Amino acid sequence: MFALLGNELRVEVLRALADAGEEPLSFSALRAAVGERDSGKFNYHLGKLVGTFVRHVEADDEDDGDTEGYELTLAGQQVVGALVAGTYTADGHLDAVAVDDPCPACGARAIHAAFDDDVATLSCHECDEWYNSFGFPPGTLDQYEPEELPAAFDRWMYALFQRITAGFCWTCAGRLTGELKPEGDHPTLAWSCDRCGSVARSSAATPLLFHPAGQGFLYDHGVDPNTTPSWRLLTMDNLDQDADGTGADVTLRLDGEELRGRVDATGKVVSVERSDR
Repeated sequence: MFALLGNELRVEVLRALADAGEEPLSFSALRAAVGERDSGKFNYHLGKLVGTFVRHVEADDEDDGDTEGYELTLAGQQVVGALVAGTYTADGHLDAVAVDDPCPACGARAIHAAFDDDVATLSCHECDEWYNSFGFPPGTLDQYEPEELPAAFDRWMYALFQRITAGFCWTCAGRLTGELKPEGDHPTLAWSCDRCGSVARSSAATPLLFHPAGQGFLYDHGVDPNTTPSWRLLTMDNLDQDADGTGADVTLRLDGEELRGRVDATGKVVSVERSDR
């Protein structure tokens, strides 16, 4: 499949179809969009893309709204997205940017964000308790000012775990298997994909945080989990975790109220209870 993209004209075809949006482009309109005068050459390279990255749409005589042309397949959309995001072509670096908030693990104002080798990190420079690292599209860096990137990294991580807790691999969309790792006061979950081998790790509290009851509990207490940084959501003051061989008991406390959830050994929330302390 990558060999099919080893030609600049073919990449330009994909970009032109992406720019066209939902409307298919005819052969002549697509050739004009990429500026190729040689019809035979253009037809040859377009033919290499059809079936994998490009779909030929037949005209519908019964509906004048449907015209014959070409459009991107899902694979084509993803390739263009990766090119725009710089996944295969861009590189970037960000020196540590300080965040003026206390570490959720130790309380020190030592949270920093950094980026190198396609990996974003959010961590505390005073302790080893709070550390997050994950892939981030390097082409997205220049869309933000340096001081905005810690929040951007955090929102990206939040989006990744929305997908993970829904059971889908963030790399290949394969089915994930969760496994609880009891580790004293800091039990963790390992989410692994048998298809591509990717592994993600998170707090055992993560499934409760993304559960509808957890989202509602936070919102009822004035915390929007979609905009509040992760380092303010789960802290040493409002979270307890206790794991055994079959799962973990997670308690989240806010404003005199508790949300208690049981997370089983596979990372699923199996019970939730909300009450006053």
